[in-house]
Amino acid sequence: MNFVKINLWTWEKGTQYIWECLDAKLKNSARLNSTITKVERKDGKVFVTVNGQVEEYDKIIVTAPFYVNDGNGGCDNGMLDYFDAREDEKELFSKIEYERYTVQAVTTEPKDHPEISYYVFDNMTPGRLGHLMVYYRRWRDTVDQVITTYALRKHKNKELIPYEDCNKTVLEDLKVMGNPAKDVVNKWSVYYFPHVFTEDYAAGWYDKVEAMQGKDGTYYAGEIMSFGDMDETAEYSRELVERFF
Repeated sequence: MNFVKINLWTWEKGTQYIWECLDAKLKNSARLNSTITKVERKDGKVFVTVNGQVEEYDKIIVTAPFYVNDGNGGCDNGMLDYFDAREDEKELFSKIEYERYTVQAVTTEPKDHPEISYYVFDNMTPGRLGHLMVYYRRWRDTVDQVITTYALRKHKNKELIPYEDCNKTVLEDLKVMGNPAKDVVNKWSVYYFPHVFTEDYAAGWYDKVEAMQGKDGTYYAGEIMSFGDMDETAEYSRELVERFF
C-alpha cells in the first residue's frame, strides 16, 4: 500500500483557543448556544428569531452553511431552511456541495501505535471511496492518545456510502496498516469544504453571488466564499467588512 508519514505543526491549545482570545477582546462578545429558526427581511430591516424571540437588525452577515444537501435532493439545516430566501439565492446556493467525511477517534495498544501521522495515497481515488485516507497522531512524544481517522463517503456521480459501512471499512484498513483500533472513543460525520463544481464555477457562480452582496441588507461570507481553511476564511471576512462597512 502506498502511504507517506508526515510531520505536522499544530497549535498547542488548538485553534478554538485563538478565537476565544479574540472574542475576549471584542466590545460585544459572541453570543453562544443560540438557535436561529427564522430570518425575515422586510421594510429595509432584518428580523431574526433567536431562541424563540424576534430581534430587529439593519443588516445581516451570513457565515453559516448556505445549503446542506441531505443526499436526497433536499436541503437540511442550511440557510435556505430558515431564511425567506429569494429565487436567486435558492438557485445559486442549491448548487453547493460538500465533502462527506466520516471521522473516528480510536485508541490502540502501545505496540500498535503509529509512529507519526499518515496519508494513504492509494485510497485517495474514486475507486477506493470509503477507505481510510488519513490518520492523525497529534502528539509526538506519547502513545497514550487517540488517533483520528478520516474517510470520504461521497464523490461526484457516485452513491453515498452509508456512515456505519464506512466506519467498519476504516477499522479494517487500520488492521491492514498494522495499527488496529483497541477502542472507538468517538465518531462523527463532518460538514466539510463546501464548494461548487467546475461547470458552475466557470458559469460565474462567484460573480453572481458577489453581485448579490448587500441586497436586502444581506451579506455572504464563510468557507464557500473563500476556501476551507481558517486563514483565508478570516481574510475574506475582513475584506468584506472593509468593502461594505
